[in-house]
Amino acid sequence: MTQGRSAFGDRVREAYLESAEFFAGLVDGVDIDGWEAPALGQWTVRDLAGHTYRSISTVVGYSEKPAPQVDVESAVAWILNVRQNADPDRIAEMGRSAGLEIMDSPQMMVRGFLSMARDRVNELDEDFILATPQGGMRLIDYLALRIMELVIHGGDLARALGVEAPPPPSGMQVALQVLAGVAVAEGRGPALADALTGRTPLPSNFNLLI
Repeated sequence: MTQGRSAFGDRVREAYLESAEFFAGLVDGVDIDGWEAPALGQWTVRDLAGHTYRSISTVVGYSEKPAPQVDVESAVAWILNVRQNADPDRIAEMGRSAGLEIMDSPQMMVRGFLSMARDRVNELDEDFILATPQGGMRLIDYLALRIMELVIHGGDLARALGVEAPPPPSGMQVALQVLAGVAVAEGRGPALADALTGRTPLPSNFNLLI
């Protein structure tokens, strides 16, 4: 299906695939002995890679059955809901469980799902409604959410591996737009704008994810 296409949607598709390729390239570079190294909080490199790989695998899984209606209007709405109901211990455990999904062959799992996701993203209309755990969500909005995950956690993975690997500019632009939207929705837009323009520093605990 290609009738539901726009220049904006094509840019998001491109940003998603470039961000997913960025992440997959980092996974390709993990040594066989590097998977149990510490990465982020309670997570090992394997846990972090498993958690982030779900930004690829869920695009495939959630698109297998369309939802009847849109329940989540944007990537920002998704994040706000998660933040309101966040359980850090549960999130950490989900990361460990995701790490087990890719335990036998992480590189092959990530590359295999990336190939399927690429086909699915290029095939579906941007207004296709995915069935997600939070309800129906347009493909293009779900991709923006996952771009943010791939960019931010890709950066986490690069730091854990001790490599310099900047994310693609297309993905970074989408990620910053999503996070800025969260800041505005929570009334923290002025603080973010002041920090980004060198007027005041951000509070030490400023966090737009969890």
